[in-house]
Amino acid sequence: MIVIFDKDTLLNALIPVMYTVAGKSVGKNTMAEVEGVHLNCLTNNTCVIQTYDLEKGMRTTIDCEVEKEGSCVINAQKLLQIVRSMPSGPIKISIDSSYKTVIESGLSHFDIKSLPGANFPVLPELNGDRGFTFPQHLFRKYVSKILFAIGQNDSRPVFNGAYFEINEQQITIVSCDGNRLAFLENDMSIENKNIDGTRLNLRFIIPGKTLIEVLKLVKDTEDEMEIRLTRKYVIFLLGKFVLFSKTIDSEYIDYTRILPKTHNLEIKLKAEELRGALERSSLIIEDKLAGTVRSFVKFTIDEALSVSTQSLNGNVYDEIDIEKISGDSITIGFNCKFLLDALKVCDDGDMKLSFNNPLMGVLIEPKDDNDGRYKYFVMPIRMNN
Repeated sequence: MIVIFDKDTLLNALIPVMYTVAGKSVGKNTMAEVEGVHLNCLTNNTCVIQTYDLEKGMRTTIDCEVEKEGSCVINAQKLLQIVRSMPSGPIKISIDSSYKTVIESGLSHFDIKSLPGANFPVLPELNGDRGFTFPQHLFRKYVSKILFAIGQNDSRPVFNGAYFEINEQQITIVSCDGNRLAFLENDMSIENKNIDGTRLNLRFIIPGKTLIEVLKLVKDTEDEMEIRLTRKYVIFLLGKFVLFSKTIDSEYIDYTRILPKTHNLEIKLKAEELRGALERSSLIIEDKLAGTVRSFVKFTIDEALSVSTQSLNGNVYDEIDIEKISGDSITIGFNCKFLLDALKVCDDGDMKLSFNNPLMGVLIEPKDDNDGRYKYFVMPIRMNN
């Protein structure tokens, strides 16, 4: 294989596909190929570049000058570092029958080893018979609003992803890590891309790690992205990039039972004021004291909302003006970070907090905007006094 790339073109393709390269192999039976970039150079002067960690992958096609067609797998991290270090201009990659690989640009020259392209794992079928299109800026906004409540490496698979319900008039996204729940719903027209012409009625769970990578690709524009589904995979079509990932094959929790429908106490306040109080509290909070006791932020609600905490580092007290909509007083404790994560994705302005009792948590409802209705539920911490 002999091919000449423009450095910037190759670099702009390599950086995104690095998201789906497997980490350093541990164990004798792990495939070295999943740590690499698969280059398939074709006679039409294009190169298909793809990576695949056996759970998720990415593919793109770039223009190049192919002197001799062929395919290979080059260690992804090594290739990226080499290309970055090369001077601007053309980069020539030559591979002989023993997979000795020469990468050169100007007077710079690297000799490394590559692997046969035929050994790269076969990618899943990426057509997808069901799907829809969606504005990129709304996908970015919606996912950013619920990402904080997705679990990380939780033993319960459904908590490691976000649940999507899609039909032609509405989108619903839910995430929950067992301590927090984020809910988003919006009425909107969604273009149906089902191949068989059936109505759009989709339910699926996308891993949080995949959503993080998709957010790195989507733009804050009204450009459309297409999302397609197979039985096991979700596929994102973003310009020249195709990103795919296994979905989480499990029944999602009944989130409607978690969100309280009636409340004993409802107050209204400014989101930025509560966020500021929690940020000040977080400066001295320790998550663990003496190895077992957890610090917390305490809410006392009467005519105003007092926010207080104490730890080995000191004490903090804040008081926030509120409008009491209904209900009596309450004292309740929370993990400060759990609350603050929810407040950070809320816009400034009025929001409503609703409580039942010190053991049932708080429902946070920011003001509605034109792009969605949001609800966040945060479980409390049992206080010793």
